[in-house]
Amino acid sequence: MTVLAFDTATSSCAITVWRKAEVLAENKAMLERGHAEVLVPMIEAALADAQLDYQDLDLLAVTIGPGAFTGIRIGLATARSLALASNLPLIGITNFDALAAAIPLSERQVSGNQARNILVVLETKRADFYACLYDANLVMLSTPQAVDEAGLLALAGEGPLVLAGDVAERVMPLLQSGDAEIVLASSGPHVEPAIAAELAWAKFRSGDELATPQPLYLKPPDVNMSGVKLPTRKFKV
Repeated sequence: MTVLAFDTATSSCAITVWRKAEVLAENKAMLERGHAEVLVPMIEAALADAQLDYQDLDLLAVTIGPGAFTGIRIGLATARSLALASNLPLIGITNFDALAAAIPLSERQVSGNQARNILVVLETKRADFYACLYDANLVMLSTPQAVDEAGLLALAGEGPLVLAGDVAERVMPLLQSGDAEIVLASSGPHVEPAIAAELAWAKFRSGDELATPQPLYLKPPDVNMSGVKLPTRKFKV
């Protein structure tokens, strides 16, 4: 199973060609804007590095947010177009899920095998935050939401916590004002597309019906996304 996965939902533009837990090629850039101009050339460069073409792929994966409206829209539109042109299944992965899954198991534990919850916090470019809480086994404990500082403190709770996301360092002092024991995840602030590829492959193997990925907007977007709907299908592994 060969998967092309990419993320454009935040200030990162990152592409991975993944096969059986191995990264065959990757291409990454940090961008505040301009994802639309560079995404397809970066994808084609990654495929060239892997010595593959679109017909060699089995699955596409794309992050669906939350993040920047424009970045999410570009990523989804590109993914849908590639899926239609190449007749490939497409799976959407939230940035929350990808960032939580990247945290090593050792960081989700404390002494005595006590588990740490995982709080993923993302930039909104406003005074609030996008946040989602998981347990140590990556089971979601809260719905994805936009919260202010008070809401973030309430979400964090009082137990041991591992903090991830692109504003993790910025909100660390705020959360440390409470009683919770908090550590920063070592896995980095941005999505690794290889993790998104692995999560997408797991969804694909589950045999569940695959619907067209939809953007995860936690606040109303400035513009509406007009995309081509892919047919809902069941795929056999």
